[in-house]
Amino acid sequence: MPLPDTYPTDLLNEAIKSYPFVKQHNPAVVLGTGEGYAETYPIGETGRPLAGGGFSRPGTLPIDRVGIEIYKPDQFSAKDLAAEMLHVDPMANKTRDGLIKSWTPEQLNALKEHALDYQATLDEGRPEQDAIQNATDSALRGYTVGQWPEEVNQALAYTPEQLQMLNALKSYMTAEPIALPEQSKGSAIERVGQFMNTLGN
Repeated sequence: MPLPDTYPTDLLNEAIKSYPFVKQHNPAVVLGTGEGYAETYPIGETGRPLAGGGFSRPGTLPIDRVGIEIYKPDQFSAKDLAAEMLHVDPMANKTRDGLIKSWTPEQLNALKEHALDYQATLDEGRPEQDAIQNATDSALRGYTVGQWPEEVNQALAYTPEQLQMLNALKSYMTAEPIALPEQSKGSAIERVGQFMNTLGN
């Protein structure tokens, strides 16, 4: 059964309803063909060079907006779209960096075992540091939007400090935008600062 023409808009609206932080990134969403489930293109990123010339970023994705190209719409939900936004969100990147610095050797072993992105990154010939970063991104998605079975989250045995970071990110993702006069003008980074200030109050 063919998807309705409104699928990208409907999916985005559903994601914003469940995860209001998505709205601040104003992503453009299109359907495409490729490996995996989706590809995220940050602002200004053209993607990988193509053999026949040009780049992988579809021309239908404005270069001045975050772009999401969905390959398997029948297996891609609103929570998956929210998870893609974590690639470009400053709060998510800060949380990921905090986790990377705090992993214990036992947690790293569990992460390498359960995060498919770890081995996939190594198979691309990239350094282990990149593999750990991508695996930690998987852990973020697994915890915040439930992309992993709960037993995998349990296997990572998060410390209280790590759970505090993860729960702060989860709250940030699902909280309504902060009603401040400069809200419409502030950057995503500024809005993260505003949200973190509210947590401290």
